[in-house]
Amino acid sequence: MKDRLHDELVHLLQEGLVTSLLQPIVHLETQQVFGYESLSRGPSDSPLHAAPVLFELAEKYALSDELEALCLKVAAKNWASHALDCHLFVNISPSMLLPSRFSSVQLRELMRRHDLEPQQIVIEISERFPALQLQELKNAIAWLKAEGFSIAIDDLGTGYSGLKLWSDLQPDFVKIDRHFIRDIHEDLVKLEFVRSLVELSDRLGCRLIAEGVENQAELTVVADLGIELIQGFLVGRPKPYPTADLSCLPDRQQVVQKTTGRLARDLCEYVEPVTPDTTLREAWECLQRNLHIFSLPVVQDGRPLGLLHKWRVLELYGSQYGRALFERRAVINFIGRDSLVVDQRSTLDEISQRLIEEDFHYLKQHFIVVDEGIYVGLGTTRRLLKQITQERIEKARYANPLTQLPGNVPINNELDKRLKRVLPFVFIYIDINDFKPLNDILGYQAGDLVITRLAELLLVHFNYKGDFVGHVGGDDFVVMTEREDVDDVCRALQRRFMEMVRSVYPSTVQEQGYMLAQDRDGQPKQFPLSSIAIALIKIESPNEYTSELIADYAADAKKASKIAIDHFYSRLLI
Repeated sequence: MKDRLHDELVHLLQEGLVTSLLQPIVHLETQQVFGYESLSRGPSDSPLHAAPVLFELAEKYALSDELEALCLKVAAKNWASHALDCHLFVNISPSMLLPSRFSSVQLRELMRRHDLEPQQIVIEISERFPALQLQELKNAIAWLKAEGFSIAIDDLGTGYSGLKLWSDLQPDFVKIDRHFIRDIHEDLVKLEFVRSLVELSDRLGCRLIAEGVENQAELTVVADLGIELIQGFLVGRPKPYPTADLSCLPDRQQVVQKTTGRLARDLCEYVEPVTPDTTLREAWECLQRNLHIFSLPVVQDGRPLGLLHKWRVLELYGSQYGRALFERRAVINFIGRDSLVVDQRSTLDEISQRLIEEDFHYLKQHFIVVDEGIYVGLGTTRRLLKQITQERIEKARYANPLTQLPGNVPINNELDKRLKRVLPFVFIYIDINDFKPLNDILGYQAGDLVITRLAELLLVHFNYKGDFVGHVGGDDFVVMTEREDVDDVCRALQRRFMEMVRSVYPSTVQEQGYMLAQDRDGQPKQFPLSSIAIALIKIESPNEYTSELIADYAADAKKASKIAIDHFYSRLLI
C-alpha cells in the first residue's frame, strides 16, 4: 500500500494532476469579495484527493518542495484565467522561504509568465509549521514585502509560534483558525480570546480574517467584534471558479430603490423665530396665536440654537407658581439643545435615518432646516413620514415586479427632472449580452436570478446621494448619476457581473467557456458566457436636450457598446 501511494504521488507530480480551488474572502463593510484563497486538491478519484493526505504524504517521502512548486504553478495559471482584480491568497510553508529552497528568480518568472502583479498576491505562512531559522525567514519576508507582496499568518492559535511569529514577521493579515470561530456565540473563552486579538491587531495595524464562519450566529459575533474579513462555508465553499454567496451578510442592501424625490427644503415651513432673550411669556403668546405651531425656533444671528417646545412651556406653567416664576425669564434657559438640524439639500431618507439614530427614547416631532448653517424653516416628522409613504406607494405602483426597481414611468419622470436642472449628469444604459441562450437553455429561473443579481450589483455600485437606478424591463437597466468616477465604477461593475454570472452556468459550460444553443434563425451556435454592455451618455448641458433625444442617443450608444470589445461605450454631450 505504501509503495502504491508513493508511486501515485510521483505520478501526480510528473503529470501535474493538481487542481486549484478558490474559496472567497469577503469584506463585511463593502459587502464585496476581497480575495480568494487558492486551495490545492489531488485527483477526485484518488486517495490523494484531500489536501491533508496529499501534503502529509509528500512530507513523508521528502517531496514537499516538488508538490508546493506544482501547487503554486497551478494556482497562478488558474488565477490568471479569471482576470480578477482582487487578492489571491496562496499557502507556502516557512521552510520553502529559506535560502536553500527559495528562488526569487523562479518566483519572478512565474509572475511574469501569468501576467500577475505582486500587489494582488498574499503569501500565507502557516503557524502549524515551526520556523526554526527565523532570521533567514525574516529576510525572505522582507524581500517579498519590498517586491509588493503582502504577508499573512495562517491558522493563528493552532501551532508552535503564535504571537511570537506575529511579532517577528509583522504580517499584513492574520487568519484566526476556525477552531476559535466555531460556536463562538456559545463559548465565552473563545469570544474573549478573539476579542483580545482584535484589540491587538488594531494596535499593530494588522487586518484579521475570521476563518471557518459557517452560520449566521458566528457571523453576527464576528461582525460585532469589528472583524471585517471573513472566510467560510457561509459565504462560499472552495470551487474551481471564483464565486461567493453574499446574501447572508448583515445589513445587505435590498433591491428597493431609495426615495429620490423631495428634499428637506420641500418639506420645511418658515416659522418666525424668536431670539434667545425673548421672555417665556412672549414666546407662549406667540404659540397661542398660532395653534398649529408646537415648537419655536430660537435663532441668534441667523443660526439656530435650539427649539422651545410647547409641551415644555406647559410643563413649566403647570407646576406650582410656575407662571409667576418663569414667564419673565429668557427662553434660552428652556430650549432643547438636542434639536435635529439638517441641510436643506438633505434627502428624505437621510433625514428619516438621522431621526431614528439621534435618540433611542423618543421620535422628535420637528427638525430645523438650514442653508449653510443659516435658519430656513422647520420640518415636521409627520409630514416627512407622510411624504416617504406616498413616494413608496408611487414607486411600488410603477416598480418592476421582479426587481422592485422603478419602472418606465418613474424613470421618465427622473430624466425629465434632471434635464430641467443645470447640473451635468450621466445617463447609463445597461444590457445583458447573450441573455437569451442563457434563459432558453438554463430556464427562466436562472434568467431571473441573473437579472435580480445585476439589480443588486447596480444598487451596490451606485449608492451615492442622488444616484438613481431603474429597470426598463427584461434585461435592460438605467442609471442616472452625477459621480465623476463613473467610468471606473462601470468597469468594476462589469468585472463583478462576470464573476457572479459564471456561478450560474454548469461546470462543463464554465470550463469550455461557451454555451451551445440555437440562434434566431434556428441554427446551432456557440454563445459566450453572458456579460453586460454599458453605454454612457455624459450630459454637460441638460437644459439643451429632451428625454426623447437622450433615449435616441442611448439606443445608439447601446449598439456601439455591444460592438465594442470590452462592451463599454461612452459619449459626451456638450
